[in-house]
Amino acid sequence: MTENNLTPYASRAGIPERMKITGSRPAVYWMTGLSGSGKSTVAALAEKMLVEEGRAALMIDGDTVRTGLCRGLGFSPEDRHENLRRIAELAKIAALAGMTVFVCAISPMAADREQARAILSPAVRFYEVWMAATVEECAARDPKGLYRRAFAGEIRNFTGVSAPYEQPAAPDFTFPASMSAEECAAVLVRSAREDDWDLERLMRTMLDAAAEASAKIMEIYESTYDVAYKADNSPLTSADTASNEILTGIFRREFPEFSILSEEEADSTERLSNNAGVFIIDPLDGTKEFLSHNGEFCVSIGFASGHRVRAGVIAVPAQRLFYYAAEGHGAYKMPIDGLKKDFTVGVGERLSVSDRRDKLIVAASRSHGDAQTEALLAANEDRILSTVTAGSCLKGCLIAEGKADIHYRFGAFMKEWDTAAMQILCEEAGASFTDLHGRPVRANREDPVNRDGFIILNHPASALTMPDGLI
Repeated sequence: MTENNLTPYASRAGIPERMKITGSRPAVYWMTGLSGSGKSTVAALAEKMLVEEGRAALMIDGDTVRTGLCRGLGFSPEDRHENLRRIAELAKIAALAGMTVFVCAISPMAADREQARAILSPAVRFYEVWMAATVEECAARDPKGLYRRAFAGEIRNFTGVSAPYEQPAAPDFTFPASMSAEECAAVLVRSAREDDWDLERLMRTMLDAAAEASAKIMEIYESTYDVAYKADNSPLTSADTASNEILTGIFRREFPEFSILSEEEADSTERLSNNAGVFIIDPLDGTKEFLSHNGEFCVSIGFASGHRVRAGVIAVPAQRLFYYAAEGHGAYKMPIDGLKKDFTVGVGERLSVSDRRDKLIVAASRSHGDAQTEALLAANEDRILSTVTAGSCLKGCLIAEGKADIHYRFGAFMKEWDTAAMQILCEEAGASFTDLHGRPVRANREDPVNRDGFIILNHPASALTMPDGLI
């Protein structure tokens, strides 16, 4: 029993369960700044952008709250303190319900902002956002005519004029008046997205899991192993199943809020309604290459949210090599042994596609040739310098690092788990990744088969001329 006979009752629904519905991890962006600095304008734009993406977001405007929850409070230091305490408690409830919350409150005193941080943390991620427009800049805007009245002495205790404003000492985001509202909102939306995915932890976990799976695959590769055949006559080795057990075990333990689509597990439609995200896994991409002992097999892990691949890792066990990418952060290559405890996204050799538009190098499949590709290359032989073959998703890696320029894949042979990680790697290196009709390739589809094939191009001008009737 607690003080005053109150016994708080804990919710039985946790953050992972709510995230599957809302797609949002509990976070509050506390937007502070002078009246007219753009807090509500920016927050409303960011809220709208996230909601349009299917994520749960809420703007809490200081003036609006004063017409309801905080009605009756004035602008004395004591009333302002209580006003902000109530707003922080409201923001915490909304965030824990599964929302990204934008609080727009002048909150002029550093102590009050620290009180808000204390109320919200550690249950909710707290970000201090300073709209850094000066008194002069805000007065020049004066959208509500308040500065004119404050300078005339008609409004008492007006922040920046007759009441102090303590600038944040170390805000998480600082937006000067020179930035447009759209630019500011875009920064916050990107931050909110990556917060929802917990990007640094997500990428580190994907790399760690791929490294562990790679070690197991090589242990089996260098010994004896069992081979079975699936219904489609494709091979399945004990390395496939062992890698899958490692990957899915790690992801289910570390990220229970995300679903899994794996080549080696029965599919579940649950992933389709999960707004948080889904891992798209090929535990051993290139089983034929594994059996051929040519070393051209990979561990392929993609992460998708909102039907877009947002991050990917390709591990090449035989080469002890990682390729990885994250949306908006670029594509990279690094040795598996170079993965350190202090890893951050951006470590490694940054990859970029070639600038060739002619005399193109074609990446082709080592083990899965087809008549359509042969016909396409024959019809465009004057534009082609050479063809390099590679197994598994290494074809995409060759394009991402500029060693090849284009790759065409006809038919419905490949599945999402074959292409998800390769797609984000190529896109972040500057390539385009579309189906054969030039349409974007969506992720986490009900049907995971790439029925319209796909094309990877280092540049749109590198597209080959398609003979009539080929698709």
